[in-house]
Amino acid sequence: MKIHKAILAFALTSSSFVSASMQENHANEVPHGKVVAAYFADWQYFHPDKPYNVKNIPAESLTHIIYAFLSMCGPHEYASKETQGLVKQQCKGKKPFTAIVVDKKSALTHDFGPVEADVNYKGHFAQLAQLKLEHPEVKILPSFGGWTMSEPFHEMAKDPNAIKHFAYSAAELIERYSFFDGIDINWEYPGGGGLTTQPWNPATKLLADEMELEKTAYTALVQHLRDALDELGAKHNRYYTLTTAGGVADKAPQIDWPAVAPNLDHIFAMTFDYLGGWAIFTGHSANLHATERSVWGMGTDVFIQQLLDLDVPPEKIVMGTTQYGRGWEGTKNYHGEPPSETLMSARGAQFGTGENGYFQYWDIIENYGEKQGFQSHFDKESQAAYLWHPKDKIFISYENEQALRAKVKWAKANGLGGVFSWELSGDPSGKLMRALYDEMHSAASLPE
Repeated sequence: MKIHKAILAFALTSSSFVSASMQENHANEVPHGKVVAAYFADWQYFHPDKPYNVKNIPAESLTHIIYAFLSMCGPHEYASKETQGLVKQQCKGKKPFTAIVVDKKSALTHDFGPVEADVNYKGHFAQLAQLKLEHPEVKILPSFGGWTMSEPFHEMAKDPNAIKHFAYSAAELIERYSFFDGIDINWEYPGGGGLTTQPWNPATKLLADEMELEKTAYTALVQHLRDALDELGAKHNRYYTLTTAGGVADKAPQIDWPAVAPNLDHIFAMTFDYLGGWAIFTGHSANLHATERSVWGMGTDVFIQQLLDLDVPPEKIVMGTTQYGRGWEGTKNYHGEPPSETLMSARGAQFGTGENGYFQYWDIIENYGEKQGFQSHFDKESQAAYLWHPKDKIFISYENEQALRAKVKWAKANGLGGVFSWELSGDPSGKLMRALYDEMHSAASLPE
C-alpha cells in the first residue's frame, strides 16, 4: 500500500473524533448490533503445513463469514495462469461480466466429507450449507474481486450495461446457493491503485477522467446490486446484505461515500498493510494509534477519521484487523525502543509463510519465539505488537490478542459498526477471533 503524505495530511485535519448522524441500516440485527467478521480464503485447504477448510471456522466467534473470492467474466491478465485458465473455462457460453465461481473444485466438487444439508454439490459450499444449518445466525457472503481478480471491474466500469449485467448476475448466482445472505464487493480499487492500476507506473496509472468515471461507476454498481438484492429478497421474503471492502489513505476519496453508504450495510475498512517488505521503512503494519514516531503519520485511528470526514456513517464502518505479520531483515540502528519513521531495513525478510516477508499468526507462534532468539514487545503508545531478533536484526510487526482487544475497545468507544479479520487460516486455533468476539461483547472501555 503506497501512502501519499497529502492524503494523510487531509486525514489528520480534524482535531477530534466525531460521530456522523445515524442513517438507515438495512442489516439484520446481530448480537449487540456489532459485527465480528472474517474472510475465508478458499485456496487455503491445500496449504502444505496448515490446511484450512470450512470445518475449521470458529463460527461461534463470528457474525459474518466472507468467502474469498469469486469473480466475473472479463480480463484477468495479472492473475495466475491457473486462475486465467479457470476463468476461461467457467466463462464458456457466458456474456462478458457475468458473475462466476472461479475455482469450482474448491467451491463445489472437492470432497470435504459428508453433510446433513440437502444440497447436490460438495466442496466448500456444501460445508458452508452445513455450517448455516448449525449456525443460522451467522451471515455468509461471497466476495467478488480481491487483489488479483479486480481487473475486470475496471473494464466493466466503462459500460453502464455491463455494470447492471454483473449486478443482476451476481444476485442470480447467490440465489442458487441458499446459504448465502448477500454480496460483498472487493474491488481493489475504484479509481486505481490496485495490482493492475498502479499509480506509480505510467503504463497503468489511471488519468483524472478515468478515475472520475470509476467513481461514478462504483456508485452505479452499488445501486444496481442493492436493487437486484431487493428484488431477490422480495421473491424469497428475506433481506440480503450488501457490503464492500474499502481502501483507505489515497483510496478512500475515490468513492462517493455519501452516495453509496445508504445502500451498504457494512463497509470493511482495510486498515492494515501500512508497511511491509516492499519498502525499506520498518515499523508497525497495522497499529491502532498514529504517533509522532509513525511513518508518514499512519495509524488506524487516522484512517477511520478520514472515512468519517468523507461522511461515512460510523455505525457502518467495520475496522480491519489481521491474522498475520510483516517482517524485515537487516534492520539498522535499532536499540529496543518502539519503531520510528527513521527505522530502516536492508530489505523485507526473504522468508515467511509461503511468501517472503509475510508471516501467518500460527507460524509466528510456532517458529518465531524466545526459543528461536526473538524478543516479544508491545508498543503501548501505538497499541501494536512486534518481535525483534537482536542477533539477526529481524523485525516482525504483527497483531496479538492484546492488540486486537485494544482495537475492539476503541471501535466500541467510537461507535463503529464492528471489526473484521483477514483471514481465518492465519490462526487455526481460533484464539484471535475469540479475542475479538469476547471483547466486542464485553463491557470493557477504552484502552489506556
